[in-house]
Amino acid sequence: MVYANVFDDVIQAIEDGLYSIINNPSVVLLNIIAFLVLVLIIKKFFWAKITLFLEKRQTVMMEALEQAETEKKRAHELQVQSQKDYEMMKAETQEIRDKLMAEAHKEQESLIQNAKKEAKRRLEQAEKDIEFEINKANEDIKQSIKEVAFAAAQKIVKREIDETVHQDIIDEILGEQDK
Repeated sequence: MVYANVFDDVIQAIEDGLYSIINNPSVVLLNIIAFLVLVLIIKKFFWAKITLFLEKRQTVMMEALEQAETEKKRAHELQVQSQKDYEMMKAETQEIRDKLMAEAHKEQESLIQNAKKEAKRRLEQAEKDIEFEINKANEDIKQSIKEVAFAAAQKIVKREIDETVHQDIIDEILGEQDK
């Protein structure tokens, strides 16, 4: 309610001021003349400068707007190009990754094949070595049997037999046993 009184007082003061200006025609006339003189002085001395300043300001603002629009378009083009470059690099990266995976798979297969070949070669070599050792042991056993048989035959017969004839007989006997 206190505020209502303040507003009423302000409204009353404004109305009184307006009535005092309108009721005093000389003040109104003087204000109109002053206003017209001010407009004429501004028009005569400052209007060209003001309009030139406003035109320059408008030109600068238009150029700034055009430049901003150009920069906006350029930024959009750069964004689109960057996105394309990103997608292209992403595709290239995937392609390189796929190639490397394929090469790694081939290398893995090659290593496995080589390992299998090496294992097979070693197994075959081991079989050959075993066969060689068996043959050598058989030869050693045959030689031992020949020597024992020869010694036994010498003691049994107690006569002199030619060693080559004896050797042929023992080989013939052993040959029959191998079959």
